[in-house]
Amino acid sequence: MSRALLLRPPRRRAVSTMIGGVIVLSLLLTALATVLFVTQQYDQYEQTVNNMVQYNNRQTAEDLVAVYPGLAVVNSTISGWSTSQSTCGTTTGTKEYNCYVATLNNPGTIGVQIMRIYINSTGSGCIRNPPSNYEQPCILNPSGTIAPYTFDQADQFVNPGAVNYQVFFALPTGVALPNPSPPIPMNTIVIASSRGNIFSFQFPLQPMLFGQSNSAYSQGNMRIAYTGAKDSGNEPLNGGTQANGYCHQENVQSYPAAPGYAEELKGITGYGDSGVLWFVNPWVTLPILRSGATFYIYVIVINTGTADYSPTAGTLDLTWYGSNHIDGEFIGVYFDGAFTAATSASQPSIGPGQWYYAIFDTGVTGGFVDVGNPPTSSVMWWGGASITNNQKGSGFFSGTVLVSGLWIRYETGTSCA
Repeated sequence: MSRALLLRPPRRRAVSTMIGGVIVLSLLLTALATVLFVTQQYDQYEQTVNNMVQYNNRQTAEDLVAVYPGLAVVNSTISGWSTSQSTCGTTTGTKEYNCYVATLNNPGTIGVQIMRIYINSTGSGCIRNPPSNYEQPCILNPSGTIAPYTFDQADQFVNPGAVNYQVFFALPTGVALPNPSPPIPMNTIVIASSRGNIFSFQFPLQPMLFGQSNSAYSQGNMRIAYTGAKDSGNEPLNGGTQANGYCHQENVQSYPAAPGYAEELKGITGYGDSGVLWFVNPWVTLPILRSGATFYIYVIVINTGTADYSPTAGTLDLTWYGSNHIDGEFIGVYFDGAFTAATSASQPSIGPGQWYYAIFDTGVTGGFVDVGNPPTSSVMWWGGASITNNQKGSGFFSGTVLVSGLWIRYETGTSCA
């Protein structure tokens, strides 16, 4: 055997080794790709689960609660939506729609996007006319311009923590929601959110059965009016001028006004300006309090008992620091759009579930805040009221009402800060 043959390299062994290495490398790369693919799929799964959990948490965090009176009729311009007063109806214009405002609270921790509102009435209103024998609810969608069966798109989102948030909507003039007294459920208002939640309430809003005493119960709502040296009819949006303590900025609504609005009550014989009192939100400035004006306060009372009664007497007591008091005497009720004096021989009978305004004359004169311990900053006067039918027999009724409070703004100048 020649020396050249003995020194020839083992070429076949090198090729085999190379091929084996390629195969092993392919296996490793395949395993790595598989691990990466599985990891990515698992990450996507975890992300989807987290998103679903977050969505579920947001969904369960949504909450909307109707605030008394639930709904109120609107007969004036709706800023940014209604282009004229005649759209929703006034004494001088042609009524094009029946307009309402829903008052809501959002006690939740997340905003609520209202997508659609359903209204289902019994007897009349949002119900299909004969010959159909089943109810057809009104379906309201958001709209940037007022139209039948729409609600104001600008009111669509309710921020977390919102209080007395108002949502305006319009129905055709031929569709009017029934509002009976006593408030037997006649309308069901259903609000659907973008997250699929449903919130509903009855209109007229049913009284909440807590805090009552002998069947008299207040939602905590009250308003104040004043006449004489200062008149609440002179507040700016009632036609007056912002000066000398006139600082209220509420829009005016007719009876019954929604929370936050000023309210004109007529026919209160013997009081106010020819029987007219302008009730505004329960706060006044110090110049008005010291002006010598006579103050009137009403609180909303609901008969949550099982029997009728006719309130004919009562007292009001608000206090600050327990030394200074604002005392009031019951002068009558404003019920079903009419005033009846406490001295009248014919009194309205307030049935179970019915509500009314109990009106008190405080008899406050200027200077009383300078007696005892005068306030040197803004303070809250708070307390309660009592109602009775003043009967001597077994039909005697008495009840107490929690009054929400009268805020005194310590403003001494002629402008409103």
